[in-house]
Amino acid sequence: MAQVLHENTGFDQITVKHPGGFEVILYNHQGAIHAYRNSCPHVGVGLDWGTGRCLSGPNELQCALHGAVFVADTGECIAGPCYGQSLTRIPVRVEDGKVVCG
Repeated sequence: MAQVLHENTGFDQITVKHPGGFEVILYNHQGAIHAYRNSCPHVGVGLDWGTGRCLSGPNELQCALHGAVFVADTGECIAGPCYGQSLTRIPVRVEDGKVVCG
């Protein structure tokens, strides 16, 4: 059964709560929604600066703790201590304009 993560797609990047109890980074790249567990592969902390935001530039997410930079539409780390690793992708889709998982 589908669970709603966010009521619309009118955002660039936000962080939401997954029904499983963890945080998910949602990134809207040209209408395609990408979702990742909010956990840096380096030490497992959330990427955001405590505000739910970690978008640092066009198509870039950045970890607030050690500055690792990730390509936002692939999750791959391109700079920092976890270079070459990736964020954990969460499967999502858009149904009736809402971002859903499951």
